[in-house]
Amino acid sequence: MGYTVPLALQDYMTVIFSAFGLTLLTRMTWQMEPKLGQMALLGLILTVTGGLAKATGKLVLAAGGPDIAWLNLGLFPLIAPGLTLIAWALYQVRRMFRRQAALRQPWLVPILVFTIVGAGVIAISNAGGPWRVPLILLSAIANVALLAMLIAAAWGRKMWLTGSLFLINLTVILVMAWLTSIPTFSIALVWTEQIVQTISQMLFTIGAWQYGGHMLISYRQQLVAQLA
Repeated sequence: MGYTVPLALQDYMTVIFSAFGLTLLTRMTWQMEPKLGQMALLGLILTVTGGLAKATGKLVLAAGGPDIAWLNLGLFPLIAPGLTLIAWALYQVRRMFRRQAALRQPWLVPILVFTIVGAGVIAISNAGGPWRVPLILLSAIANVALLAMLIAAAWGRKMWLTGSLFLINLTVILVMAWLTSIPTFSIALVWTEQIVQTISQMLFTIGAWQYGGHMLISYRQQLVAQLA
């Protein structure tokens, strides 16, 4: 089975929709708390860069070019810390709405996580093992945690449709992760997988737009009430 150029180009659509959705969440975070917005922005840059690198690596191969290692292997080293930072920034935003005390060192937890995961990557690599495993686990945990938090936050505010959009996205991610363990035998199946992922990320973007808009309105109303 040969990976075609049109198939490689289509993969960019998934990255673009994901970038739009994460940008909306980053914008919301920045407007509520600029310091947390900076954390989310860094996470956004890392995540989108990782996605674009992977899609570009596929495109180069599909066009008959070489296997560029730093493109094809750069996905998880970038999206693992990227999604972790976005998820952690949004968690702290939720704390703000719950009127919980702000964390004095908001970067402490991410730095500890990255240190532990980095040590695991180095240890496994030195032993000749699959060094990407800790990064894959971190990206999976961060992604699931991010979506689970968004689902809970949306449904907690009775935004049933928005929460359902996030739930669909989470379900697709879990199903696709399971499908990676099954050998792919046809271009048609790969097309189906990629199109489903693109639609899933489009729904995520719609959910992020609805959730971000609602939360910003609620935040501004909260500020007005405090000043009254």
